[in-house]
Amino acid sequence: MKISALIITASLSIGFATSLVHAGQCPPGKEGSAIDSRAPTQNYLVATQELDAIDLGRENVAIKDHQLRMRTITVQPGGHVMLHGHENRPALALVTQGQFLEYSNECREPVVHRLGDVINENSNVQHWVKNDGDTPAVLTVSDILDVSDTQQGNFK
Repeated sequence: MKISALIITASLSIGFATSLVHAGQCPPGKEGSAIDSRAPTQNYLVATQELDAIDLGRENVAIKDHQLRMRTITVQPGGHVMLHGHENRPALALVTQGQFLEYSNECREPVVHRLGDVINENSNVQHWVKNDGDTPAVLTVSDILDVSDTQQGNFK
């Protein structure tokens, strides 16, 4: 009886640990795209707030018409951020409240991002996220914004 309980406990622990290894990442062998014709083309129940920005043209890096920006994106339960890319707007997004499901061109299944996870939004990423939870979900995002590029203004 004790051996059976030990085996069950060990099996559950291994299963739990395995799921944690891939939290916020595409599981091995699942590379591909989860984007299809159902991807949203408009934001729904989304609010953004710019916290601050630095004009990179005035800094030592001297990148004209670019800002290093920080903002929050709050998605209410049932809401989503529309399909968008980061070709000219790399970003790092930290989950600071709740959790998100991310559908991207880099993984065939949605990836769960939980509190403390960072979403790497590099130039290859096309994705959208949704909040399927019961509480608001918040991302704190730092990105490099080309203020002269009118085609990237999804979240201005």
